[in-house]
Amino acid sequence: MKRLLPFFALALAGTSAIAGDVSMAGGDVRFHVPDAWVSIMQSDGDTESQVFQVPGSSAADATLARVSITLQKAPSLLVFQQFDKDYRDRASHLTEYKPGKAKMPTEHVYSAKEGTVRLEYYERYFYANGYAIQLRCIRPSGDAKFSATFDKGCADVAASMPS
Repeated sequence: MKRLLPFFALALAGTSAIAGDVSMAGGDVRFHVPDAWVSIMQSDGDTESQVFQVPGSSAADATLARVSITLQKAPSLLVFQQFDKDYRDRASHLTEYKPGKAKMPTEHVYSAKEGTVRLEYYERYFYANGYAIQLRCIRPSGDAKFSATFDKGCADVAASMPS
């Protein structure tokens, strides 16, 4: 049993790696996330996802603030449009969903409640290298300094997405 403890510690340490340059879909999709973001989940398969926790200004922000990148193989623009529609429809069914104002057609801005906390959502959709990609940024509102840093990080990730 003592021999397994270092193995488990090493395995757990690997699940919360510091972010930076990220590669998904076997290297077909690459982007950059701020170094302070922590990778907390990754899934593979037909739909692939990676989730990052974004350290915040308070314990609540650090727990709730997160960014996910989800992608799915999309051999045509029609498949991409269905991907976009499906994820936007899911969002509209969240508790106390309230649409916001998007700046471009590839954005979806809204707020909703998670438990007792109102969260701000920013989604951006990309079609690149044969993949439909969703960038989803989720943060609590109320801390202007944290919100500005978080939003800049999301904008930087969006700018580094393949097009």
